[in-house]
Amino acid sequence: MTQRGGGGAGLAGVCAALALAGSALSEPGLAQEAADSASAPQPAADSTVARPSPAGAFLRGALVPGWGHTVSGAHARGAFYFAAESLASWMLFKTIRRLGTAREAMALWEKEVSAQLEAAGVSDPEELATALEEHEDVARARGLVAAREEQREDWLAVAIFTLLISGVDAFVSAHLQSFPQPLVEVGPGGNGLAVGLRIPAG
Repeated sequence: MTQRGGGGAGLAGVCAALALAGSALSEPGLAQEAADSASAPQPAADSTVARPSPAGAFLRGALVPGWGHTVSGAHARGAFYFAAESLASWMLFKTIRRLGTAREAMALWEKEVSAQLEAAGVSDPEELATALEEHEDVARARGLVAAREEQREDWLAVAIFTLLISGVDAFVSAHLQSFPQPLVEVGPGGNGLAVGLRIPAG
């Protein structure tokens, strides 16, 4: 008996709460407010995202490849430039290490051959330098050092070029982010592909 009474009291309380809520919503003012709040458009989550200026995108892209593209929304292009700069930097670091090893080997060959020449009675500096140039092992070591230096310059140029082109492309991406539709369209046409150029006006 006690359990039934408790259950009935709880059910009565729930019914009373629902009745109060229904009466409150039946009032014109509250009903109108509820309808307005339900039908009001919710702000977009991305509407508050600040886009960088073209100059800011260029500086970001020139400092860290891919940064300017990422803040402009071009994530795939940003990943490409970041990967390209990472590869160039790694190859530059690897070439510098190889250059150091080649220079150490060249120094050892020059020291050993110079000691042999001095022991053979060659003491004139010019004759010693000529003999070193004509020595096969020393010439090979010097040629390897020269090749490593050229590789270092090449990879350094690639790394710098990637930084610059990343900044320029980020600058262009920041300009194009204001266009809602692509400027260049590619699609099937006739017996091949059709390429169209969209020029915004007005």
